Amino acid sequence: MTVAPADTLEGVSPAVAAGVAGVRDQFPGHTVTVTADGNGGLFVVVDDVPAGPPYTEATTWLGFHINAAYPDSDVYPHFVGPLTRKDEQVHGEGFSATAWRDRPALQLSRRSNRWSAATDTAALKAVKVLTWLASR
Repeated sequence: MTVAPADTLEGVSPAVAAGVAGVRDQFPGHTVTVTADGNGGLFVVVDDVPAGPPYTEATTWLGFHINAAYPDSDVYPHFVGPLTRKDEQVHGEGFSATAWRDRPALQLSRRSNRWSAATDTAALKAVKVLTWLASR
């Protein structure tokens, strides 16, 4: 696991830092890279997450932004590397081909309309998005 240099977390709130710590705990053995956004938030990339059975690629990366308002705001949207479906069908609703942070990506639109700072976390949202991805 990649540990961010101390200055990468400088300027972020304890809540944002805790959000990243939760992601690292949720994905042990995975490289988790964080980059400050300059506004008190962090861009997060988790490498080598499972893509799921519908895809020819076994793994991909998962990227998202934890903004400065976290945990009072949803972690949205999420991005993964380009994926190819085994059945050669289009990805369907909730997917958009794009670029994220200078890399080709698929945007996964999974907004949490009932996001609650008391129960929702960046790590839990990442798991939910990956579960949804694997089911598509």
